[in-house]
Amino acid sequence: MLAPALVEEIKRLLAEKQLSQREIARRLYVSRGTVGAIALGRRRERAPKPETEPFTFEEPPQRCPTCGGMVYMPCLLCRLTAANGKRRKLPTSNDRLCLSLELRPEHQARYEQVLTWRRANHGRPLESIP
Repeated sequence: MLAPALVEEIKRLLAEKQLSQREIARRLYVSRGTVGAIALGRRRERAPKPETEPFTFEEPPQRCPTCGGMVYMPCLLCRLTAANGKRRKLPTSNDRLCLSLELRPEHQARYEQVLTWRRANHGRPLESIP
């Protein structure tokens, strides 16, 4: 998108008829097609966007109880999925097939141990795993 001042400069130079469209394009670092479109009146004039203050949230983000995302409440994702009627099932730690693991017996035993620990100590950091 060209700045309105640049469009006005192109129009001014075209009205002076001192320079060719190619020279105007080269001087102002725009394409010849842009200068030609302005000369023929094919370029659409756009209204400047009103300058508004950026939107700020009143509360800090919170964890959504439905999807678990850190969002500004109410959760837009949950509202849209409810409106569309589509809900995808997220894999849980109880669902062993969600990762499609094929482990060796010694690794499977360790995996089971960690999984049991996580179910028992939900919410504590993983650094305290025995």
